[in-house]
Amino acid sequence: MNIKILTSCSGLDFSYAEGETVDVKADIAKDLINAGYAEEIKTAVRSKKKAEPDNADT
Repeated sequence: MNIKILTSCSGLDFSYAEGETVDVKADIAKDLINAGYAEEIKTAVRSKKKAEPDNADT
């Protein structure tokens, strides 16, 4: 899960600085979010459209 660190924090196996974005296991991310140290980064789903040809008369 991608999260943005709001407050610098550390644990036994990690150390994150304020403003850092990291990809962590869901359980760690949820703990940090619930404690107010991080927020989830939601990714937008992009549609895979084919580019349509330009029909301009040239």
